[in-house]
Amino acid sequence: MKWIEERAKFQKRFDDLSQENVQGLITELNKATGNFIARGGISQDPNNNPDYDTIVKLTQRAESIKQRYAALNDDILKYLTTEAKDNDLAGLLKENGELQKQISRLEKIQDEMKIDVTSAVARDELLRSRNTDVTRHQLFILDRPVRRGLIPYLWVLAVLFIGVGLVIFRMTMPTIIFEGGTGFSLLSIFESKGVIISLLVSALIVILFLSLKIGGVFG
Repeated sequence: MKWIEERAKFQKRFDDLSQENVQGLITELNKATGNFIARGGISQDPNNNPDYDTIVKLTQRAESIKQRYAALNDDILKYLTTEAKDNDLAGLLKENGELQKQISRLEKIQDEMKIDVTSAVARDELLRSRNTDVTRHQLFILDRPVRRGLIPYLWVLAVLFIGVGLVIFRMTMPTIIFEGGTGFSLLSIFESKGVIISLLVSALIVILFLSLKIGGVFG
């Protein structure tokens, strides 16, 4: 009976958290940050800027939601670990498979919140530093916030477009008139399979190391 009561408490806390519009909050935060930068916020006094106040409030709210999710997850796991000594929780958990699904969903939401909040806090710290050397492009890649996990895909697309450009360049090469033997020498370089393979391998190595660097595997 005790487990059923605790389960109801956990369920209520989870339902309360589910009412929070996390995605909407992150969207508002990104919009407020964009407005702050667009109006020259990093060159102004943040203490007298309403956009900056909005950023701080939204960041604190996002961090609060993240901590509540983490606390709920920890409380559930702690309870299960403690009560497993005196109760047949294996049977209870089997009967309450829906709760297990919610725990998995909770962990997924927590991971997503961690990514979003980490990005939001990083931007907030950057704005607090008032580093006027930071350009809009450095703060917002492609003029909008980009998650770190998407950066490797952007590198892949960049290499893909470079490859397409080389193919187009190779197709149009015969129509270009060169002086002396320069054109033929350049053409022979691009016709070499060894050169093409070397370029592709180099690009893949660069993408791999940048992905590991961005992912925090080293350095």
